[in-house]
Amino acid sequence: MSWQESLPDKHRESLEKLIRETEEHESTYMDAENPPIGQIWLAMTLMNQRMEKLEQLVRAQRKALKEMEVEVEVDKHINEDLKNSLKRY
Repeated sequence: MSWQESLPDKHRESLEKLIRETEEHESTYMDAENPPIGQIWLAMTLMNQRMEKLEQLVRAQRKALKEMEVEVEVDKHINEDLKNSLKRY
């Protein structure tokens, strides 16, 4: 059994999806001095793009909340949820 197969299903599926996405750019990273490292950097770039999209979405949601008449302390709720989550582990 490979290490990938021993991952929980959710993690393994996420990894497999990321690998498939990087393989779409195989011709690019195969030109790298070290193709496996090139593939890792490409995967990191794809993950960074996802994070940037999420950050844009969060900024848009926060802007919408600020424009509302209702006062919502978004950071307070996020911090409390994080604190409660960490207590469980």
